[in-house]
Amino acid sequence: MPVTASFGVPAGALASLGATRPSPGDARLLAAGLHSRRLVLLKSLLARAQRHAVPTPVRQRLERHWQLLERAEASAPAAARAALAYPSVGNWLLHVLSVPAGDDAAPGETRFEDALGGLGALAAAAALSTGTGFRVTLPAPGGRLTLPGIGSYTAHDSCVRLVAGPRSLRLSPAHRRTGTVLRPPYAHAAVADWHGLRPLPGTPAAMLDDLDPYRAGTRPVDRFAPPITGSSTGGGRARDWNARWRAALSLLEAADPARRSEVFALVRSVVPLARTPGGTSSGTLRSAPGCVLTELPENAEDMAAVLVHEVQHSKLAVLSDVAPLHHANGAALHGVPWRPDARPLDAVLQGTYAHLALADLWHRLTHRAGATPAARARARARCEDYREQVASPLAMLRESGELTRHGREFADGMARHHARLGRAPGAAASGRPSSVTIRNLR
Repeated sequence: MPVTASFGVPAGALASLGATRPSPGDARLLAAGLHSRRLVLLKSLLARAQRHAVPTPVRQRLERHWQLLERAEASAPAAARAALAYPSVGNWLLHVLSVPAGDDAAPGETRFEDALGGLGALAAAAALSTGTGFRVTLPAPGGRLTLPGIGSYTAHDSCVRLVAGPRSLRLSPAHRRTGTVLRPPYAHAAVADWHGLRPLPGTPAAMLDDLDPYRAGTRPVDRFAPPITGSSTGGGRARDWNARWRAALSLLEAADPARRSEVFALVRSVVPLARTPGGTSSGTLRSAPGCVLTELPENAEDMAAVLVHEVQHSKLAVLSDVAPLHHANGAALHGVPWRPDARPLDAVLQGTYAHLALADLWHRLTHRAGATPAARARARARCEDYREQVASPLAMLRESGELTRHGREFADGMARHHARLGRAPGAAASGRPSSVTIRNLR
């Protein structure tokens, strides 16, 4: 697998993306940008391993895992790249690049040499996604092996043997002869000691992920948390998430098919958060584009709003890495209508972009076939709320002098779409915030 990749944003693409309206080439452009970023991080991982002269056994293991990743990409490049793009992979990469090496690690702290073992799990996931056969023994921190984007195996051992063919996967604790045999699709398998991720309805790519230790950040969490299936905790049951997801996509299909297609193409995982007072909180991590962290929304409208809002953050996460939009250092803070605290320019850009998309969403819901007069009036008010919230921050961004050439093009696209939305005839601001409260997790 090559560890460098050239990437450029085509002329006009940034203005188009700034408008928040989905276009057919957006998903391909963003996938290419994300792949370029992941390759850069992988190259950094290899360079750090060489720089710190990791022990010979660790280096040999790293080489074997890298070779498996190369074989997977040679077998089916698109599937291998999709495995590499799974959101938790980005969190893991930043984790392994940040932990101390060797004697620099404090007692009990994860060392770089040990964290490198996660590359084997990534390589195995890529190989399984492409049908590439392999035999490998992988570390299982805390007795559990997680294959990103696929599932988790409880080994009760420090290592797991994996033997994969075109139509089967055998997992067994390293010190036992017996194990678990799975058949594809592995994420659907339900056998002892194995929990597959649950695909959300209507798409093979989006997963309800409550298993991956890196699902919610760059530090592993809830390694032994029970899967959400069968749970009645604040996160809700899997069937509740499935129902909200299906209802939200149906609503988007009726009001804005292009927006539904965008969600379908860009969301790879939904990570349940425990419910907190004050509405539905959600967030996106810059290191994990395509992941939506959220409490269970109350209804289809709220779920649709969460998905649309967080997809914009994912788009900006990719764009910010491949075409920097500003050169602000974060020292200056600016007031925004949607939060009581002043925000640095990058956060203003993020919030303005996401709220513009919500104004557009409610504009489309205003004209949805079959909507009642009351629903249309509510949608008009929500549209105007968000449109008004965006106006002053958008003007500040364009006048700040801190946008790059790419950023100015992007902001111009936002401004043109904001003007197109206009003020709907007869609409009045509702005077209340949306029931969806956004929490940026970056």
